[in-house]
Amino acid sequence: MKTGIITGCSRGIGFAIANLLTENLNYKIIGTSTSGNSPITKSNFEVLQLNLSESDSIDDFIKKIKNTKIDFLINNAGILLENWNDASINIEQLKQTFNVNLFGTIELTEKLIPNFKKEGQIVNITSDWGSFSEKNFDEFQPHYKMSKAALNMYTKLLAKRLEKQQIIVSALDPGWTQTDMGGNEASRKPNDVAKDVRDLITNNSKSGYFWHQGNIREW
Repeated sequence: MKTGIITGCSRGIGFAIANLLTENLNYKIIGTSTSGNSPITKSNFEVLQLNLSESDSIDDFIKKIKNTKIDFLINNAGILLENWNDASINIEQLKQTFNVNLFGTIELTEKLIPNFKKEGQIVNITSDWGSFSEKNFDEFQPHYKMSKAALNMYTKLLAKRLEKQQIIVSALDPGWTQTDMGGNEASRKPNDVAKDVRDLITNNSKSGYFWHQGNIREW
């Protein structure tokens, strides 16, 4: 049985990933949400409370899972606070965004590294908006874009650092997806992204790359 942790499982992409993977009884999924709740009630799924913006909450989560050995970590939880047409920098929103999307995600990941089995995988859900190769680049959503760009760099650095431990580290661009963040007009559904993640953790043997719909894309 493979054991994995997926952050942000109460809705959207995180819910879809956890729901898809738990269809296979060979997976045991530990999900997280800020409330400690999730609609998933399957026997091979449990949800624990986790607020990535609080170090105490991260420490409590680590204590609860104790020495559980994990095969993969999907860093999915993230926030976007600014309006879609807002290009201004709000320092408070910038700090809040980085606390969840970057600092909390890094802190959780670093504290979980001792729990990984050999040839484990870490997948950071980032974004086309965090890339420097975005085709339709504009000045909007600056806090979110900067946080995801920094998470992409962490992905590359961590992949290089964990080479000797044979832990594969990847970033995944889900594309424009129908979530609370992406809206109903988005071209992809959460289950489409869930399948991408499933395929990545099942078949990937290349560390330090940025993926989109099964293909390596430019940073």
